[in-house]
Order: sequence, then structure tokens, then C-alpha cells
Amino acid sequence: MSDSSLIAKAEKMKTYSNAIWLDTIKNMQSWLESNLQGAQSQHQSSGKDILTVFVVYDLPGRDCHALASNGELLANDGDLARYKSEYIDVIEGHLKTYKSQPVVLIVEPDSLANLVTNLESTPACADSEKYYLDGHAYLIQKFGVLPHVAMYLDIGHAFWLGWDDNREKAGKVYAKVISSGAPGKVRGFTDNVSNYTPWEDPTLSRGPDTEWNPCPDEKRYLEAISKDFKSAGIQSVYFVSDSSRNGKKVDRKHPGEWCNQTGVGVGARPQASPVSGMDYLDAFYWIKPLGESDGTSDESAARFDGYCGHETAMKPAPEAGQWFQKHFEQGIKNANPPL
Repeated sequence: MSDSSLIAKAEKMKTYSNAIWLDTIKNMQSWLESNLQGAQSQHQSSGKDILTVFVVYDLPGRDCHALASNGELLANDGDLARYKSEYIDVIEGHLKTYKSQPVVLIVEPDSLANLVTNLESTPACADSEKYYLDGHAYLIQKFGVLPHVAMYLDIGHAFWLGWDDNREKAGKVYAKVISSGAPGKVRGFTDNVSNYTPWEDPTLSRGPDTEWNPCPDEKRYLEAISKDFKSAGIQSVYFVSDSSRNGKKVDRKHPGEWCNQTGVGVGARPQASPVSGMDYLDAFYWIKPLGESDGTSDESAARFDGYCGHETAMKPAPEAGQWFQKHFEQGIKNANPPL
């Protein structure tokens, strides 16, 4: 970057933390222990507790309804065994070793939400259901008994599960999943991960423009689904909302657009208990690192997803997870509140 104002904004970005994505076995091996060690060292030098946030993201058949972020493990018994032994068990070992500092785990974005809405329409999701359920039960049993670890299961976003029937079905699915992980405990849920839905959008209401969605922003979504989950018998209902890319309402033609959206802006800064009167909202947090691509716009690529070729998706875009400088620069330029 040559623009001095953008450089200054980028420098401010460094003062806030992001979640660390453990999206392959190799990346988990590279990033997990080193960051736990770093948190321990900071604690020893400062005397303060250092919270580290990781995204657990390597289920067999991952992201079954999209192509851009399919993972390394396939939906089969052999890869489920690898997920348990080479991924979850290794994470558990390191968490048990570094137990002096608090850890938050954001668990498997998009997976359970796909089980709510896409089992019948998407064969890959039907093929993955067994592995999603078994994988979640296993990791909740492993991580949910560690007193210094808080887990949040992903619940998509307002324009995925916001409709009344989807929220009601989600309550049943998530209650079943949490029960299957006993005696492990889940702290709560995370919404809007890697998405762009604004926290509040007073311009939208239940009507044809929102396909009659009664929850057209993340605030209304959490207000509604918190009640649904409690009605479903879920005991611990708290939320961490991803505010890394929803500061500015983007230019998408439909609120379901999710790939590298033009007009992106960084949202609310990471903060605990950020909204008065919403004691069930634990935090705003930057879960998706701004500047990481959602997916390639190269139509010839194996992981090309049609959404990444839509009119409102920024192009040319690299593969999911790779650095996308133009998207980053637009995000910091449009930050709300400003950087």
C-alpha cells in the first residue's frame, strides 16, 4: 500500500486480535501450540490472563453446501478416524498442557446449519450428516470438560436460519448435538462467521425484500434464536458475533450473497459484553480475518463456487483463505466505526 491513510488504518488493525483458524491438520500443528505458548509467556510477563481464540474447522465433508472452502478430509469412516486421532486428540493434548490461560473455541463454521437446511437439497450434506454429528459429539466430549475452555457452536447467520421454521428446527438439532457430547458442556453459539450481515439494519423488515425473514439483521436474529434455543431445552445460551466484515452494508443483490462482497467494511471492534440489555451476548469479535478470500473467482478452478462469480463479488479473487489485498484495503477504508 502506498496510501498513507490506509497504512495508518492497517497499523490500527494490528492492535486488535483475530481468531486463529486451525483449518487443516498441518495448520493446527503449526499454529496451535505456538499461540498457546505465546499466551502463557504474555501471562508470565504481564500477570494478566491472555485469552486465545481458535476456530476448529476440519470436519470430514466440511462445508458441504459450497465448493470454495471444502476441506482436506472427506465424508468417510477413514477420514473421521483421522479427524479424531490426528486433529481433535492433538488439540485436546495441547489444551491440557497449556491450562493456565483461557481459550475460546469457535466450532466448525457452517456445519450444523447445513444439517438444518440442506440435507434434502444437497446430496453432499446428506453424505456428511453422520460425520458432522459424530465429530461434534466427540469434540464436545473432549473439549467440553476442560474448565479453561469455552466452546461456541456455529449457527450461520440471520439470512440462513432467521426464518421461524428454521430457528425452530435448529433448536432441536443443536439440543441433540449438545446432549450427544455429555458430559462435555458448550458455552454458547457464534453467528455471522465470515459473513457480511449487519448487526443492525433498520432499513429492513419482514417483507418481500427479505423473503419474509423476521430477523433481517444479526441483532434481531440473536434476540429470536436465544428464545428458541432456551425453549428447546438448551441450558447455556450465549453468543459471540463476528463483526470483522459487517460494518458497512455491502452491495449484494440478495442477503444470501457471501463471497468477497464489494463494499465490505470492518465492523465493531472486539469487545466483551458490548450491548446493554443483551447479557447473553458475550462479545463482538473478529473471527474471520479481514483480507482472507472467501473463494476464487476463477471459473476453471476445482473449488470455484458460483457465488464467487456473482456481480457483487469482488474480482479477481484468489482461493479461499489466501490473501486478498484489494478486499482488505476496501474493508479498512469502509470501517464502521472508522479506524
